[in-house]
Amino acid sequence: MIVRKTVSSLLACVLLGGALAGCSSGGKEAVNTPATSDKGAPETLTMPITQKPITIKWYQRNYVETELKSMGEMEAFKELEKRTGIHIEFVHPPNTPDALNVMLASGDYPDVVFWDWGTVPRGLTGLINDGIAIKLNDYMDKYAVNYKKTIDKNPDLKKIVTLDDGTYPAFFQLDPDPMRTSYNGLITRKDWLDKLGLKPPTTIDEWHTVLKAFKEKDPNGNGKADEIPYSIAKSPSGTALGGVGSGMSEFTAAWGILDGFYKDPASGKLLYGPMQPQYKDYLTTMASWYKEGLIDSEFASTDAKGLTTKLQNELVGTTYGSLGSIIGNTTTAARTKNPSFSLVGVKPPIGPGGKAYNYSASTIQKVGLSAIVTKSSKYPKEIVRLIDYMYSEEGQALLNWGIEGKSYVVKDGKKSYSEDIMKSKDGKSPQQAIYRYATPVFGHTKVMEYDAWSAISLPFPEQQESIKTFASADTSLNTTTSLSLTTDESSKLGSIMSDINTYKQETVLRIIMGADPVSKIDEFQKRLKSMGIDEANKIYQTAFDRFNARK
Repeated sequence: MIVRKTVSSLLACVLLGGALAGCSSGGKEAVNTPATSDKGAPETLTMPITQKPITIKWYQRNYVETELKSMGEMEAFKELEKRTGIHIEFVHPPNTPDALNVMLASGDYPDVVFWDWGTVPRGLTGLINDGIAIKLNDYMDKYAVNYKKTIDKNPDLKKIVTLDDGTYPAFFQLDPDPMRTSYNGLITRKDWLDKLGLKPPTTIDEWHTVLKAFKEKDPNGNGKADEIPYSIAKSPSGTALGGVGSGMSEFTAAWGILDGFYKDPASGKLLYGPMQPQYKDYLTTMASWYKEGLIDSEFASTDAKGLTTKLQNELVGTTYGSLGSIIGNTTTAARTKNPSFSLVGVKPPIGPGGKAYNYSASTIQKVGLSAIVTKSSKYPKEIVRLIDYMYSEEGQALLNWGIEGKSYVVKDGKKSYSEDIMKSKDGKSPQQAIYRYATPVFGHTKVMEYDAWSAISLPFPEQQESIKTFASADTSLNTTTSLSLTTDESSKLGSIMSDINTYKQETVLRIIMGADPVSKIDEFQKRLKSMGIDEANKIYQTAFDRFNARK
């Protein structure tokens, strides 16, 4: 049996072009344009999808639970039922780690399950092989014209949404605009830079200059030497060096490597960053910065709440995080006391690697979030048509913007949110207000639209500037997260990397914090070999080769 597993230590950046197409005509609504197919001509979809109303159970987390008890209360889904004749009964699981596994083990499956399958060890291939999820191949050409049209326009995308054997396992959330997903990166206090006459740092040397100035020149103006030049929050898993986008790892890119498996631009092969000679140079610099007091002495134990407190108390000069929680939320809170407070994103630093290489996973196509149709469903054809409608021009507008005339208006062909959303009479923020109508911020079976998302998520000019900066980073080191592993590969890899990750975490933290000398890296790399890193590298490379062979 083959299992599908997203490899969290690999990165990708898939730049998707094009947009979904749709059309309408008089009478019943037509939502796709027929196209020829070797498997039979597609059927033009007319509304309603079914003359006899049906109900399907749809299992997914309630992304808007702060505003609605069920996503079924959202106006977009109420309207969707009116148009299609299909009622979606949302089943929202408890927010516990084992909720999905308990449901799958019960054998009592809903019609549809929307989940981040990249976080599930058994993954999509396991669900297909076990007969839990149906293969969509037999339905794609005939009933999923809008979804397939988007995929066909982007050759690389097909590799990501199919399995090694060509199976279409699910309907994926699609992010065709890299600007929509470039929301994490290095962030600095722009007002501190301005006060000290400094520019945003672009190189490792300039970073050192800026961090040193933040430490020594009292940019917060309180007369105390309390500034923390660089601070971060440990990842939710509890590690400060957990890999992608957490801890100190993003700085490895300055040396042309990543703190995990990455693609070597010269050979196109996968390499393990901590085994490369540059890794010692990276650790030497980080240990030096820590010794100089440029890195928060509590970085290994500070959680998100702790970092937020330090930022809002104007103690932190630079950090790593998201445009929303770091720039947006912090700026909103801090400006109540300091109107000049300003955070802005900066490019990854250029170092010996020679380029501003991207590290963050945030610029990748979000391949994990997708909806499977289960074998238990009595309505697979109707469900495929329903979901495909969500990728049409009309369905996309409904899920991203809501109801025209209520949550959004159209002027000169351009959509924008209404006054009721942007200036809610009940005092709700635009993000809270839109949840009553649509889900532009959180994923679903649709194409995520940058304009809809950014209008809600990026209210500050600093955010709008920063996302352009993040999206412009070089992605040559990044590779796909959509790798499939056989059962044997998964078992071996899990055994090897579990021990390696624990050992690496402990050793690297000790080196950076000065408990062990940097020379310890030589022993560290030798031990990685004895622990099986070469075999792990071979497994990843084999899976990567299979991915590249997908058609």
